[in-house]
Amino acid sequence: MSAKAKELKTKGVLVVAVHASKVDDNKLRLWAQKYDINFPVGMIKADAPKTRIAWGVRSLPWLILTDTQHVVIAEGFTLAELDEKINGKSH
Repeated sequence: MSAKAKELKTKGVLVVAVHASKVDDNKLRLWAQKYDINFPVGMIKADAPKTRIAWGVRSLPWLILTDTQHVVIAEGFTLAELDEKINGKSH
């Protein structure tokens, strides 16, 4: 995913990962280092199930694409659909 994130950055797309459940901070940091994840990675620190419901997450991974004003333009699509969503987005 790190290579894909670099490719997306050239298209003006920022990748951010949110782990959808509580995990040890150190384990998450080590995972990101191990796999050379060079984009922001965080996690849900509150009640994860309630947070996912509040966010409208229906499956994992849950991808969200926003425009430069942070308005959601697509969500709940697969990684295979990402390029199509990016190319179809309005700038």
